[in-house]
Amino acid sequence: MQFCSLGSGSQGNSFLVRNEKSIILIDCGFGLLETELRLNKNNIDPKDISAILITHEHEDHVRGAFSLANKHQLPIYLTHGTYTMCQKRNKSSFDIDFRFINNEESFEINSIDITPITVPHDAREPVQYKFKTENSIFAIVTDLGFGSSHLLKSINDVHSIIIEANHDDKLLNESDYPQSLKNRIGGRYGHLCNLEASRILKSIQNNNLNFVGAAHLSDKNNDPDIVKKILSNAINKDESFIKIIDQENGHNWAKV
Repeated sequence: MQFCSLGSGSQGNSFLVRNEKSIILIDCGFGLLETELRLNKNNIDPKDISAILITHEHEDHVRGAFSLANKHQLPIYLTHGTYTMCQKRNKSSFDIDFRFINNEESFEINSIDITPITVPHDAREPVQYKFKTENSIFAIVTDLGFGSSHLLKSINDVHSIIIEANHDDKLLNESDYPQSLKNRIGGRYGHLCNLEASRILKSIQNNNLNFVGAAHLSDKNNDPDIVKKILSNAINKDESFIKIIDQENGHNWAKV
């Protein structure tokens, strides 16, 4: 199994997972044309995508999803709650194959077993995803306020992970953001701080993770060097082991 990212941050998030049989797009937070450009950069023809998985309804995760699905006739997998909150994007002229999923009920796309995982975030019915093949277990975990016991149990067997490291608590508190926004970001239904991301990594039973990517970093309230230091310490790895998935370049294809 391989992974890449088209980019990750407050302006847009999108990830790809593939094996020899399928290519799966997780979230599509860039506009249609920008998504197509970024897919091309990673040598992906949109028509070759097997499905789009949506985590939740926020703009930076669904901006181009419905337009891409309609143009290239791609099915969209999402929860009922997310579908309800995304109805404004489902234009009457669109013809999209929506496939509804339930929290914790696994489904399969071309030999990749996928499990939606409920997460605490300020959205209608948000999930993140775990992917399993014969030889690999991989999770993408972004957009959540804290690592619930349920989440920790769900991902404790992964071999590789993309985890949110949105903000440094000190930088967020010292920022010029309104207090209400600070409360939302740092709250239990907001986004992961570096220390909470490190706590989640420490909980994973596999002591020899193959890949750790840090995603959804704030460009104002975090620093990649701080992220690398905190997350690498959590798993006793060199700082170079932590891969930063940024807004502009995302991450090239990597084995997970």
